Amino acid sequence: MNPAVSPTVLILLGGMLACGAVTSSSVGTAPRPSVGVVPPTAQVAALGTQQFGASVTGIANTAVTWSVPDCGTVDQTGFYTAPVSTGTCHVVVASQADPAETATAVVTVTATATAAWRPFNESSPWNTPIPADPPLEADSAQLITNFIASTPYGPHLDVNIPGYSIPLYWADASTESYPVYAALGGEGWNGWPATADMPIPPGATPDPLSDHHMLVISPDRTTEYGCYDMVYDATASPQWSAQLCATADLTGTGVRTPAPLANPWWLAHGARACGFPLVAGLIRVEEIEAGEIDHALVIAYPGIQPNHFTPPASTPSAIGNAPDGVGVPCGGQFQYDPSVDLTTLGLSRAGLIIMRALQTYGAYVGDYSGALSLYAENSDAAKAYWASGVLNEYELEGKIDLNSFRIIQYGTMY
Repeated sequence: MNPAVSPTVLILLGGMLACGAVTSSSVGTAPRPSVGVVPPTAQVAALGTQQFGASVTGIANTAVTWSVPDCGTVDQTGFYTAPVSTGTCHVVVASQADPAETATAVVTVTATATAAWRPFNESSPWNTPIPADPPLEADSAQLITNFIASTPYGPHLDVNIPGYSIPLYWADASTESYPVYAALGGEGWNGWPATADMPIPPGATPDPLSDHHMLVISPDRTTEYGCYDMVYDATASPQWSAQLCATADLTGTGVRTPAPLANPWWLAHGARACGFPLVAGLIRVEEIEAGEIDHALVIAYPGIQPNHFTPPASTPSAIGNAPDGVGVPCGGQFQYDPSVDLTTLGLSRAGLIIMRALQTYGAYVGDYSGALSLYAENSDAAKAYWASGVLNEYELEGKIDLNSFRIIQYGTMY
């Protein structure tokens, strides 16, 4: 017996216990948490995202675990990514201290926005998904090591937006055409030097930096007009001139005749160093708005292999700083490992869309670049859209492992 407790007190306690006035829960049970989720309901487009939040009250430990019992994915910050299919999904948050205590958000997954226009036909290599377990180049791992080490600007994959990219303009029935002089004219200009008419919308300007590309799509979206090193001079005749211009048939494959086979030879040339149409592989505003890029991208880096190419390239790059003589040639195809769960990387919505394309369709080497580069359209209107919080140049930095890229086995080499 505890001498500090009197017999009278013990008798009173005994009587209270006998009458049920004091229960085990009132003296010994730990408090149970109460879990909430916000918002409790959400409507999310297929492949879209939603940030959820959790509240835990009643206990000091407020840590939670997120899960989805049916469709979509969620990371441990509550960032949810909807599946491709419409329907009803659920996001569950549970107390880590007491996993039986949960709250559930109901997600209505709606159809995506109208699919974005896709240039080229269904058989185009630009529009063909990479098959499962494709054959790789024997030295794929070394090629990726050299890719990562090739740039002095740091081992990160950038999205060119402010410059060194492609300003895209859409012509309509009212767009006026102007004569454009090209020192070298591919398809549509047909010779060297050559002059041809090109629709140029009001306010159209070339990229502000060194390559000065400019791209116009015809009103019916069947023809590309692409120029390299485009210049406007009001005192010249004609006022528009470029080093190289070419059209491309956007209903075809998007692949020009390889240079050794082209007759006449200038048919192999396009405004990209590797002969690609300028719209090929370009990240466009309407695709990010729609929630999907359903084609291959263009990638560039300093260590590409010069003087050789493989289709869909039609010409080689004249320059390339391939470390130890090893680099991927024009037309070589990168793929981001499709087994990587992109939802765990902390990507933005646009970043996730871009990386899905790199897993599904990959990226073809299209040019020499001082950094490791992808390309987003960069007219003034497009740059304003990206800058509204949608996409920035360093979107992928610190989020993806460049060693997860691999090189698909080349086709015919020239």
